[in-house]
Amino acid sequence: MSWVQKIEKLKSSANQEKRWQHEKNGSLIYKRPLFCAGLDAWGKRGENSRASGTKYAEAGYSMKKYYELRKKICAAGKRQGWWGAPGLVVALSGGGDSVAMLWLLREFYGGRLVAAHLDHCTREGASHDDARFAEDLCAAWGITCAVKRVEVYANRLPGESFEMAGRRERYLHFSETANSEGLSFIAVGHNADDLVETQLINLFRGTGLAGLRGIPERRGDIVRPVIDFTRAELRAILQEQNLAWREDLSNSETIYVRNRIREELIPWVKENMNPNFESGMLGLARQVEDELVYKNAVVQKNIEAVVQDIPPALACWSAKKLASFSDLELADMLREQGKRLELPTLSRDRTEKLTALIRRRGAWRFQWAYDIEVCYSERGVGWLHRADVENAEKNTEKSPKKQTLPWWARGSSL
Repeated sequence: MSWVQKIEKLKSSANQEKRWQHEKNGSLIYKRPLFCAGLDAWGKRGENSRASGTKYAEAGYSMKKYYELRKKICAAGKRQGWWGAPGLVVALSGGGDSVAMLWLLREFYGGRLVAAHLDHCTREGASHDDARFAEDLCAAWGITCAVKRVEVYANRLPGESFEMAGRRERYLHFSETANSEGLSFIAVGHNADDLVETQLINLFRGTGLAGLRGIPERRGDIVRPVIDFTRAELRAILQEQNLAWREDLSNSETIYVRNRIREELIPWVKENMNPNFESGMLGLARQVEDELVYKNAVVQKNIEAVVQDIPPALACWSAKKLASFSDLELADMLREQGKRLELPTLSRDRTEKLTALIRRRGAWRFQWAYDIEVCYSERGVGWLHRADVENAEKNTEKSPKKQTLPWWARGSSL
């Protein structure tokens, strides 16, 4: 049976209280769950709760397994801060992970759900089929679906790959949908396997603690409800619920680094070295996450202790106060300041070089990225646009009586 036929069969269900589970021996199996969406600690929460209070019917899941699913998604929601929110925007690609995530949220979460799908206008029209699938699935489930169509190839920025452009356009659409719907969180479908794959990619490229975390379970308004679920667990949900999904065949092509790690490296490690490899990596990610949360709190406090407001600097620190921090603390502060200014992350070598320059003192200019320079004098360490630095130099040349350059323009560029 095609996904279109399955959705049409779901649409035709006369009883809205019944929830489609799966087909067994050619007949539809339904249930009325005792513990449904919107229940917190087995109690009712919110008007959107669908609990009927009837006996859990013998269909789809055992009561124990159903409770375990709810416990897992609830724990993620509470850790990430969205469990009590009035609603979520759900990124729905139509792939297995996003469909399973939407099912879990619809089943257990009591807030309003709005799906968002970006049609990349690629794969010879197959992306249009993905969009129609997302729309039909949401219509069958009574969920609003915001679909946006973008010619991603044509809208690439200079130097931007298709993958980078697609990600930028997707998250722009998610953010626009959240704003228009008045919702504070965007749920994306990264799972435990994605996290482990990212850890390994970061490790092979060279990384610090943040890279060993893999994928943060929350970043701003982006949350990851199924980060604790493996890909196999999500596929099992789809199969047990007889839910259709769209499969991108490129996900199994080993010409891509991530796919090769997924299809070849991890299976080899599990077979030859450690069958519990993925579980160990997930434990490492959780430990690193805890370390980073503590570390970030310290870094924020350190920056607030040195920050000062001296225009036209985008950010400025007191040079004298930096002497009290270790090189490790100073490097962490530099990385955080870069994040605040939305600058590219410096490599480890360049971070160490900038730290050494600050220790050397004197007067100098260091290019961070784009037209942003870090300028140092005894008065402060500032992040400035190059034009502001150069304009100060030009104005000094035009005014012979003004012999002293502003502090941010005194150093030579490095």
